[in-house]
Amino acid sequence: MKKKVLIASILVLIIALFSLFLILYNGENKSKSIDEMLKDEGYSDNDISIILKKVSKDNYNDILEFGYDKSLIDILSSDDYDEKLFDNYILYYLKNKDANINDIIVIVNSGYDLYNYPASSLLASLTEEKYYINDNVARYLDYGNSHDVSPKKIVGFVNSKADLGFYSESYDSNLDDGNLVLVNKFYHLKEDYTPSDLISLGGQYNKGGNNKMRKEAAEALMKMIDAAKLDNIILYNISAFRSYDYQVNLYNRYIKRDGKEAADKYSARPGYSEHQSGLCTDLNEVSDAFEGTDEAIWLKNNAYKYGFILRFPKGKEDITGYKYEPWHYRYVGIEAAKIIYEDDITLEEYYAYYIEKNSD
Repeated sequence: MKKKVLIASILVLIIALFSLFLILYNGENKSKSIDEMLKDEGYSDNDISIILKKVSKDNYNDILEFGYDKSLIDILSSDDYDEKLFDNYILYYLKNKDANINDIIVIVNSGYDLYNYPASSLLASLTEEKYYINDNVARYLDYGNSHDVSPKKIVGFVNSKADLGFYSESYDSNLDDGNLVLVNKFYHLKEDYTPSDLISLGGQYNKGGNNKMRKEAAEALMKMIDAAKLDNIILYNISAFRSYDYQVNLYNRYIKRDGKEAADKYSARPGYSEHQSGLCTDLNEVSDAFEGTDEAIWLKNNAYKYGFILRFPKGKEDITGYKYEPWHYRYVGIEAAKIIYEDDITLEEYYAYYIEKNSD
């Protein structure tokens, strides 16, 4: 019995001594200023000055738990550091300690949910692109890590679905998109689709057999042709609306002449032709010789003012899937045409960012 009492007394004494130690320790720490505690962690006077200036008081304990790390000071010293994102920087840094600090800051500042993706200069540069879409980030990285191209090229290529391979997937064109309906090597019109508001182009506005366009597009085209004439530029339609059946015959003729692979570079498969939308026109001549003419130059510089875009521009063949066609113009409306012209993007890129992304 005495032995049990002795053991109990010893335990009580140990607990009492430990409690006294905690009281003295906490009292000592409470008497220390944040400056002193940070110095105990190994931070210099300059480091401490930065911490006190850049970190909220609510996060001081986080700094102490974090321990000394020069990279923390590098984060806080950045011109792009945002105090409200302190926890985000720390969380992402702890997952990417070997990454460039500036890349970490750019990625966190982007506001996108990227914490499960390793920090890299490629990811950072992608998030700074105007047409970046977060849902496409995995495909951006897959393509960018295997191709030596610019971040802008990566974003445009992937947004247009070109990384999937042309005709690899097929979607119904959304007619509710109106003048912005997308018809390309992924989006197609049904076999029986014919716009209900087609009107004929005549007189000075037309020199071709396929002379019909949707009403709004036709009126805009005539207005553009009138404006060009004032600048001594003569423009006219030579091929506008084409039916599905017309495209069947045309495409098959090209295959017979040049083979399927070659035909796909300049001719659309039936249902995938923009001409069936009634919103596009081939102007003056379907010939490479049209490039560099006064008419082609005028169109390139002015068509957007009337709602038209150069649909298959040079340098964008890998995005549109078609060779450069200086004669092929598509009506999208003035607002969209202005953005596409000024930002040097294609309808595919515009559609992915302004239409598809906002419909999710």
